[in-house]
Amino acid sequence: SLPNIPSYVMSNYAYFPVVFDGYKYSRDEIDELLRKENIYPRKYFYPLTNCFECYKDRFDLNSTPIAKHISDRVLTLPIYAGLSIDDVKRICKIIV
Repeated sequence: SLPNIPSYVMSNYAYFPVVFDGYKYSRDEIDELLRKENIYPRKYFYPLTNCFECYKDRFDLNSTPIAKHISDRVLTLPIYAGLSIDDVKRICKIIV
């Protein structure tokens, strides 16, 4: 799924997050497929902040199940001014 950006929000186009939830490949499988082709996505909000060792006794991971669910499934795809349409098509082809 792609983000639903409200009409009043102006994107800075710094990230292109995609949530792989129920897709034929998991986020980690997509990440691996892209990296094999020298395309480097980023696991966004991963690990979740309240999973960090320094916070383990302060914040209960179970109190943020939706954030945990998304952090396990979201991947930011490459997006930058010099990204060619051919590279976009190549990224899409790998994912599909």
